[in-house]
Amino acid sequence: MAVLSQLNLNNPQDISDAGERIYNEQYKAEYEQGHLHEFLAIDVLGGSATLGTTSTEALNKALEAHPEGFFHLIRVGHAAAFEHGFGRRSSKP
Repeated sequence: MAVLSQLNLNNPQDISDAGERIYNEQYKAEYEQGHLHEFLAIDVLGGSATLGTTSTEALNKALEAHPEGFFHLIRVGHAAAFEHGFGRRSSKP
């Protein structure tokens, strides 16, 4: 995992790894108790976390508080911030 001094902001995997590490070490236990399905913007440079009910809200609040920050977005209690898929319709009547 990336260490802050080794964090390459041009590498999305480094940013993601740093954000996940910060989340797991500092925020996971607390936020998964009372904020499931909400969004958390984690500043990978400073380690702060900003909560919002939507991804846009979390990121806007984070940018307002830390305009120079670099953020990793997490949806609390989910494997990824966004999930997608497709439904399959049955061809049977």
